[in-house]
Amino acid sequence: MLALILFNLAAQSALFTRLAVWGAAPDTGVVLIVCYALLRGDLEGAAFGFFTGLSRDFFFGDIIGQQALLGFFLGYLAGKPFKDFFRDNNFLPVLLAGGGLLFYETGFYLLTYLFVGETDFLFYLRRIILPETAYSLVVTVPLYRGLAFLNKKLEKREKRLRKLF
Repeated sequence: MLALILFNLAAQSALFTRLAVWGAAPDTGVVLIVCYALLRGDLEGAAFGFFTGLSRDFFFGDIIGQQALLGFFLGYLAGKPFKDFFRDNNFLPVLLAGGGLLFYETGFYLLTYLFVGETDFLFYLRRIILPETAYSLVVTVPLYRGLAFLNKKLEKREKRLRKLF
C-alpha cells in the first residue's frame, strides 16, 4: 500500500502535471482509491484512502487532514457495496471513479473555497471538476487493470501465508 501511494505521488507530481490538457490533469489518487476499495473492500479502501489523502495533504495541500478525510470516506463508500463483483468488468470501476471524482472534488470545493466566500460553484464545476473528471476517466481502465493484476498476486501470496498458520 505504501509503495503504491508513493509511486502515485511521484507520478502525479512529475508525469501527469506535464500531461495537463487545458489546465486539467488526471487525478490518479482518487482513481486509485476507488479501484483499491473495489478490489480489497471497505476497510482496506478506507485505510488506503486516508493515507493517500494524508500524503496528498503533506505534499500538495494547505490544510492537513482535509484530503485525508475525503479519501477515507471515498474509500469506505466505494468498497462497501461491491465486495463480490465480476473483477474483469471495466464498466463498474469507470462508473464509480466518475462518481468518486465528482464526490471528492465537490467535497474539496466545499471544504476549501466555500468557507472563504468563493460561491461560484458553477465556474469551479466547468473549469476544474468536469475537465479533471473526464481526463481521469481516460486513465481509469489502465490503472484498474494494473491494480487488479497486483491484487491477484497479493491474494495468492496471502492465501499461501494463511496456510502456514
